Amino acid sequence: MAYGETTLRARLKTVISAVSNIGVVHDYERWLEEWGDLLKLFKSTIGGIDQLRGWIITLTNWSEQIVGFQGGGDGDTVLVNYTYKIRGFMGVDDSAATEKTMTALALAVSGAIKADTTLAAYHLTDDIPTVATGLVEYRTFCGVLCHYVEIIVNLQEVV
Repeated sequence: MAYGETTLRARLKTVISAVSNIGVVHDYERWLEEWGDLLKLFKSTIGGIDQLRGWIITLTNWSEQIVGFQGGGDGDTVLVNYTYKIRGFMGVDDSAATEKTMTALALAVSGAIKADTTLAAYHLTDDIPTVATGLVEYRTFCGVLCHYVEIIVNLQEVV
């Protein structure tokens, strides 16, 4: 049984990276504690201004369900449900109204995922929405106050 998880993760990164002024996109969890590492991984220059602006794609859950029984083993047809958490971080700048910018970016990411025809092929049943939820709030990221966005994406494949 061959899973397409790496293909899905790569496609999510491609789609998110194509959003205008998105910043840096990582297709796995990045752990860091040092200011210098934060700048290396998440510093973006947008409109000539250096800022923290980045996104992380993480697989948070998957489940499998046999949908075609061939007597057990590799011959079974399995529906795999993947749940990805896409998190965005952007440094807060009240004078630039960055809350509005981050909200616009979050909605653009959600829209781009829903509009992507490649990802649409991994939305097989109507009871699992492609983009399930969105969250926008403030959090500290490596000691820096940031806008934080969380988007949950559900995708499926038959293997």
